Amino acid sequence: MRKILLGTTAVVGLALVAQAANAQQARPAARPAPVAAPAAPPALPATSVAPTGTAAALFQTPVGITGAGPHGADGVPNRPATPTTSGTVVRLGGFFDFSMGNVQDDADKGLARNTAGGITNAKGRQRNDFRTESEINLYVDGVAANGMRYGALFELQMDNVTSTAGDGTTVSYDELYGFVKGSWGELRFGQEDSAASLLQIRRPATLWMGDSDSWDEFVANSGYIMAGVGDGNDASKIIYLSPQFMGFDAGVSFAPNRFEGEQPNIPTSTTNFQRDRTGLENEISAALRYRGTFGDVGVGASFVAQFADAGSQSANGAPLAVKGQNITAYSAGLLLRAYGFAVGGDYTWGNYRTTPANGTINPGTDGSDQWALGITYTIGAFSVGGNYSQGTQDNGGKVADRTQTYMGLGVAYVLAPGMTLFANYNQIKDENIPTAAPTSAGATLINFGSAASPDLTRDITVLVAGVRVAF
Repeated sequence: MRKILLGTTAVVGLALVAQAANAQQARPAARPAPVAAPAAPPALPATSVAPTGTAAALFQTPVGITGAGPHGADGVPNRPATPTTSGTVVRLGGFFDFSMGNVQDDADKGLARNTAGGITNAKGRQRNDFRTESEINLYVDGVAANGMRYGALFELQMDNVTSTAGDGTTVSYDELYGFVKGSWGELRFGQEDSAASLLQIRRPATLWMGDSDSWDEFVANSGYIMAGVGDGNDASKIIYLSPQFMGFDAGVSFAPNRFEGEQPNIPTSTTNFQRDRTGLENEISAALRYRGTFGDVGVGASFVAQFADAGSQSANGAPLAVKGQNITAYSAGLLLRAYGFAVGGDYTWGNYRTTPANGTINPGTDGSDQWALGITYTIGAFSVGGNYSQGTQDNGGKVADRTQTYMGLGVAYVLAPGMTLFANYNQIKDENIPTAAPTSAGATLINFGSAASPDLTRDITVLVAGVRVAF
């Protein structure tokens, strides 16, 4: 909620009376020297958004992100010009999202629930649902006397919190970091995405469409394995982002583990601690990106990598009998924009399980890979697009690989400044899903049918429509 402070003055009459009174008095021999006003803090730039038509403008906003910034590595949109008494500007932004989903999912069928849960005569789930989501972003931005920018970002989200109590609208911090920035680049410190996630260029998409986007919010245990390179779990980390030079910029980040927040314990336990070596640790992320224009064509390309050591002990401190492979993830992306069209894709590979650079894989199990293609067309306030992607992960032994395929079509229309209507159609085919982390001996696969008539493929279709208000 924005609060607008209104001030009024009504002293014109008093000023006229005072002027008449002063006219009847003798003038002092000399007026005392006026007290010098305190120096104003350095003015903030009116905007850091790149000029229209430049390469930076073509690639300013990450896919799926609109509204106030900063979000990711792409600068800060327009801000008030009047600083607070401390010399910093405090600004509020965020978004509200309402969406409707129609779901057809093999995992919703009563037969599949019977097989998975042993429940006799289980009924299927509802096909329709509504959901709401919001973020409130607070930005603090200042400029030091030497021109250095500094500040902090507080991004409050109401999603991604699971609890046995409450109403499902629990608020937590998504990003929460401070920064200093100058001609030498930018240093961020706190809860923030990894450098690879910030700078990675992926296939284009319309609002809330994609292989790991709004459709999975309506699906029970979606288990998607395709996405951008992991954001480092928003763990507390240090990130350096370079300035752009001849179209190139780069970034690197480091996190000692995958946890965040003030407390030394992990969020789901009061007895297990962040330094217990139970999860990924010593995570290093690096990225190189290029953005430029050639005539009417904008070009963006990136190569990113992320590495982490696998956990080495259980919650009670005992060494793991089988330690997972260390994480390696690499991804290359290319994006072209011209005449309203955006066309691009990305390819990701490495030793990881689930989404890129997240879960570890057991010894004797091969790595994973995925690829994605996308195209969008924008004319005025209307945009339309499509995505196709496929990911493959080893199930070990002689069991066939898990293969997940996504196809999506989406539209978006900017009804008013900050208000966007969107709709998308999403179709997912997930084959040979393991019930647990695969080993070299093979995996047990989920059966969506019956013992007499097994079905090892999960088909999901989700139709999403909604409205987003960004501010």
